[in-house]
Amino acid sequence: MKDYFIFFNNKFVRQSEATLPVLSASSQFGLNVFEGIRVYKEDSFYIFRLEDHLKRLNNSLSRIGFDTKVISTEKFIEILKELILLNDLNTDFSIRFTYLIDEIDSWSSNKSPVYFIAPFIRERNSSDTYKTMVLSDTRRISSLAMDPKIKCGANYINGRYALIEAKSKGADLPILKNKDNYISESTGACVFIVKQEDVITPSLDCDILESITRDTVIKIFQKNNYKVEERRISEDEFVESDEIFLCGSTAEITPIKPIKKRNFKIGDLTKFIFQEYQLAITARSYKNYAWTTKINFGKRS
Repeated sequence: MKDYFIFFNNKFVRQSEATLPVLSASSQFGLNVFEGIRVYKEDSFYIFRLEDHLKRLNNSLSRIGFDTKVISTEKFIEILKELILLNDLNTDFSIRFTYLIDEIDSWSSNKSPVYFIAPFIRERNSSDTYKTMVLSDTRRISSLAMDPKIKCGANYINGRYALIEAKSKGADLPILKNKDNYISESTGACVFIVKQEDVITPSLDCDILESITRDTVIKIFQKNNYKVEERRISEDEFVESDEIFLCGSTAEITPIKPIKKRNFKIGDLTKFIFQEYQLAITARSYKNYAWTTKINFGKRS
C-alpha cells in the first residue's frame, strides 16, 4: 500500500509517521468517531455531500462525549487540496476523517481528541457486479445499548461478527435483523428492497445509521416519481422481494443476490438507481440538491 501523506494532529505527515500509543483509549477501546467521504474525479474533483458528513460528524462528537467541534468546511477543503497535491491524486478517492484520543487513557477518557484526514484510492462500483448475502443470526446493536446512529469505530465490531458468520456460510455479506426481528442493515450499508416497483427501506427505528447515501437514494427515487416506503420489513417480506440492493458511501449502490437464489439477474430498479446515483455524485444531474462541492485549484503547475 502506498505511504500517502495524511493530515494528522495539525501537520502533514506520511501514514507511516502517524502513530498512537498502544494504550491510548482509541487503540484499546475503539474510542473514536469518523466519517468516510467520497471524492470523485471528473473535469475537477467533486466531494459528495460534504456539509452533511461534517454535520453528522459534529453530532457523533457530541454524542460520544468529545467536547470539541468539527473543523470548518473551508479548513477541510484547504487541507484536502494540499493532500491532493502532496499525493499527486488524479482519480476517485475516499477520505477517512477521524477524531480520536492519542494519549494513554481508558474508555472513560475526557481528554480532547485530535483528528486525522487520510485519503486512499477507491474505485467506483461497476454496474454489473453484485454481492451474495445471507440473513445473519447476529443481531444489530440496539439503540438501547450502543447508539447505532453514532459513527464510532467500536460500533462496527457488531458488523464484524456478522461478516465472519456470513463468510462461514459462503456469502460475501450478512443482512442483520434488529432485536425485534425486523430487517436492519448490512455491514456498513443500508438495505433497500423492491416489490412490484415499490421501493422499501427499513425505517430509522430499526437500529440503522442515519445514512447520507440512504437519504440520497430516497430523494432520487422520489424525484423520479417512484413510491418509497420507510418502514419495518419482516424476514418473510425481505426473502420474497423482487430486488435487493445496499447503499453507502463505500458500497455506493451494490446489487445483492441471496446466496441460495438461482437464475439471478440484477433488477431494473437497481440498475436505474445505480445509473442515477452516478449522475448525482459527479454533478451531472440533481444539481438543485447542491450535493457536490467542486474543488477549484485554479491553474496548477
